[in-house]
Amino acid sequence: MDNEGLIAAIYEAGALPAQWPEVLERIGARVGAKGGNLIRGSVSGIHVLSSPSIAEVTADFARLGFNRDNTRVSRCLARASHPGFLTDCDLHSIEEIRSLPMYTEFLTPRGVDAGAGTVVQGAEDDALIIAIEGFHNHSTARQAVAFLDGLRPHLARAALLGSRVQATRTETLIEAFNTAGTAIALLNADGRVLGASEQFATAFDDLLLDGGNRLLAVDGTADRQLETAFVRMRWNDSSSASIAVRDRDQFGCAVLHLLPARRQARDLFSNVRIFALLGRPDNHMLPDADIISALFDLTSAEARVARGIAQGKSVNDLALQFNVSIETVRTQLKRIFAKTSTTRQGELISLLTRLGGTV
Repeated sequence: MDNEGLIAAIYEAGALPAQWPEVLERIGARVGAKGGNLIRGSVSGIHVLSSPSIAEVTADFARLGFNRDNTRVSRCLARASHPGFLTDCDLHSIEEIRSLPMYTEFLTPRGVDAGAGTVVQGAEDDALIIAIEGFHNHSTARQAVAFLDGLRPHLARAALLGSRVQATRTETLIEAFNTAGTAIALLNADGRVLGASEQFATAFDDLLLDGGNRLLAVDGTADRQLETAFVRMRWNDSSSASIAVRDRDQFGCAVLHLLPARRQARDLFSNVRIFALLGRPDNHMLPDADIISALFDLTSAEARVARGIAQGKSVNDLALQFNVSIETVRTQLKRIFAKTSTTRQGELISLLTRLGGTV
C-alpha cells in the first residue's frame, strides 16, 4: 500500500478540509474498517465530518440522540494525553459493550461497535478526535492501532493546520463584512461570539453584550427570546429567528436576525454555526455577491443573480445583463431558493434585505 501517498493526502486535507472525508475513507480501507469521522469537540458542542461509507450511520446515531451520552467521545477526551489511538475495548469493558444502550441499541446491531480513535489538540479550544469506525471486530481494531499510531503525527499536524486555516478564513470573512459595512457576528452553536464586524460591535453595551458564554441582549425580554432561539437552533440546525432588541431605556431600535451556517460554510468557517445580523433603520445596504456566496454556499453566478433579484431586477433583466439564457437564470434561481431555504422571490428579497441591515 502507498503509505507516502496516504500521508500526502492527509496534509492536503489539512489545507483543504473538504478532502477529509475521502482521506478518512482511505485510512479505513487500509486497516479493514468502514470509514472514519473527524469529530470536533469544544464549548460549541460536537461537530462531525464523516467519510462517505460511514456518513449515514453517523447521522442516524446523532438523529436518534445517542450523542447526548456518547461515552466513546467523553472517555476519549478524558484520556486526551494518551499519545495514540484507543479502541472501544480500551475505553469500555466487555460488560459495558454488551449492556450500554449506545452499543446494544445502535452500534452492535449495525456492525460498528469496534472502532479506534485519538485526540489531537486543535487551535484555541478545539479538541479533535479522529475516529476510524466499523472494524470487522474488536481484535481487528486492536491490530490496526500500530499502523494508526504511525499516521497519528501526520494527522495531528494536518488537523492543527486545518484549524489555523479555518481561523484565518473566519478573520478574512470578518474583514469582508467590515469593508461592506455589514453589522454581523459569527457565533458558535451555544451563541458564543467568535468574531464580530466593527458595525456589529458598536451595539455592544448599548443593545447587546458579549457575555463570554453567549451573546446577550441588554433588555431582559429580548435576552430570554435570544436564549430560547439558541436552544432551538442547537436542536434544529435549519431554524432561524428574528428578535427585536431594545436599549437600556426600553427603546426598540434594531432587530437581531439569527441565521444558521449552512452546508460548506460549516467546514470553511470552523466553529461558526450561527450568523447574527443586526438590522438598524439607518442601514439599507445590500451585502455584495461575495458575502452572499459565503453565507449560503452559492456559486459566484448564483450570488450575482440573488443580489440582482434583491435589487428588484427581473429574470429577463438578469439574463440580458449576464448574457445568458432566461432558462439559465431560472435554473440558478431554483438553486438559490434551495440553498437559502426560500421558495419565492419575495422571501429571497426579504432575506437579503435583512442581511444588509434594513429593519
